[in-house]
Amino acid sequence: MITKTKLVKRIFSSLLTAALAVPMTALTAHATGEAFFYPPKNPVMTDQQFEVSVTFSADSEIGSVQANIAYDDSVIEFVSSDNASGGGGVLTVNGFPDTPSSEVDFSFTFKGLSAGNANISLQSCQIYSPDSELIGSPTAYCVITVGSDKVETKTETETTTTTEKTTTTTTKTAPSNGIPDKGVLTALTVDNGELSPAFAYNVYNYTVNVDNSVTNVEIEGTTASPSDYIWYTGTSECQVGENVRTITVTDVDGNAATYTVTIIRASGGDEQQTQTAQKKNSSDTSSAVSKNANVMDQYKKMLNTALAIVLIVLVIALVVIIIWIRGKIKGGKKDK
Repeated sequence: MITKTKLVKRIFSSLLTAALAVPMTALTAHATGEAFFYPPKNPVMTDQQFEVSVTFSADSEIGSVQANIAYDDSVIEFVSSDNASGGGGVLTVNGFPDTPSSEVDFSFTFKGLSAGNANISLQSCQIYSPDSELIGSPTAYCVITVGSDKVETKTETETTTTTEKTTTTTTKTAPSNGIPDKGVLTALTVDNGELSPAFAYNVYNYTVNVDNSVTNVEIEGTTASPSDYIWYTGTSECQVGENVRTITVTDVDGNAATYTVTIIRASGGDEQQTQTAQKKNSSDTSSAVSKNANVMDQYKKMLNTALAIVLIVLVIALVVIIIWIRGKIKGGKKDK
């Protein structure tokens, strides 16, 4: 049989445990996860095997990664991977770090099938902690360009003095407009914002300023020659601040040109695009200070609420103990 003393102790212990659990739950932080593709650095030819790697990272330890990877199976073919299976344009990824880590890399071997551009994109991705709690669901993509072998242009000319025909091989260097006929971009576009400075084939660094409401920026480059290889690094998703994207063009001779686009997304509450690097730094600093102040206010509110609950629980427990003691005293007097 449970005595009044044991009952009071149990009630008091349960109430105190519940009260102390409130601030611990309120202060729990949520982790985030990211993913980045790394395409091959060298040109890709038809029938050539190449590797594409993807890195998953988080601000806490990763337990496992589950995802789908979509690719254009009319341009490239999946060959093998230690962490993926499938084919026909979709791979199923399921893996985990070999040792405790907040980062894990997976590699995939493909083969070029036909000339063209192949998109490889991360879909339905979930990064989990060792306790099977969801850390994040990032997205990422890259573009692989598969080209054919070098083709020489042959022309026939006929002399005016004889009927003899001669065959010559010609190689174009630059058309009359001054733009090379291979190994460069002839156009570069973004679907949000504007390039600064304006695009030119021999300008390799650009800046794009976008409002805070813009979370995704697609970049599209046009090569001077259909035989040029083009690939992109970075993700179309934009975080607040700087987001660096690169577009590398390589001609059939192996000569490469890399264009860099830095997308600057304005901080929250600032609807005007950042005009200069100095304004950007000032805006980032103000945003960081404001964010820290908001976080501190939230923690203060949670702590005040938790302390109020603890105080109420202690008062209730004290009242219960006083009532119980008075009952014991009255019972003792009746016994006498």
